[in-house]
Amino acid sequence: MRLTTPSWVLRRVRWSESSLILTLYSMDQGRISVIARGALRPGGRFQGLLELLSGVEVTVTRREGRELDTLVDATLFEPGTRLRSDPEAFAHACLLSEWVLGLFMGGESSSSVYNLLGAAFAILPDSRSRWAVTCVSVESMLNLAGHAMEIDDCVRCGMPAGGSGRWSHRDGGILCSGCSAPGDIVISPGILEFVKTCRRSGFETASRVRLWKGGFRTCHDFMREFAQAHNQSGLKLRSLGVLEDLENGVG
Repeated sequence: MRLTTPSWVLRRVRWSESSLILTLYSMDQGRISVIARGALRPGGRFQGLLELLSGVEVTVTRREGRELDTLVDATLFEPGTRLRSDPEAFAHACLLSEWVLGLFMGGESSSSVYNLLGAAFAILPDSRSRWAVTCVSVESMLNLAGHAMEIDDCVRCGMPAGGSGRWSHRDGGILCSGCSAPGDIVISPGILEFVKTCRRSGFETASRVRLWKGGFRTCHDFMREFAQAHNQSGLKLRSLGVLEDLENGVG
């Protein structure tokens, strides 16, 4: 079977002297793994088309029982040059790619995830608050993955939570004062309001929200802890270390 779909290149692994294995997130097929034979061969037809974070319309062949599709054609529609030329924007985009790889498995088609990545990749190079873009994107990913945080009604009794500020990652969100128990945590009012803004106003508006210094990193870590409580496969967010080094002037 032959399939053609636009996709984002989220991971590249060298398979042989001339070939790559790619992890793509596509509009029509969701997450797919593809072998690109001859992709590293100088002068080959795929040369310069399969860079990390680029947007490519791919044509692949799929055979029943095989885990890898085979790339037969590729057309570049977004080079991703601006992302890759800015170390901080690149690291944030890689972090979002790692979130996608951790939350969405193969065979789960979602044009919403594909479009979300495209919007984030387009905004990151010029954004003055890249952590805001990342946090808005992650909040949307959690919703799309079926792990939406409950921010209005108590997850234990179903009644309006009021202003208790108590929270349970394991149970899925906000708690009322009557249901709070030892071991539950407190959600920052700023983070709670940010999540409400994400739900109410959409991607572009929420990505321009301001929090206190370090607030978006705190928000990201909060959502990471929430995701880890609900995602058995785990999250491997190696780009966090790169971002920390960049922000601390290391390297």
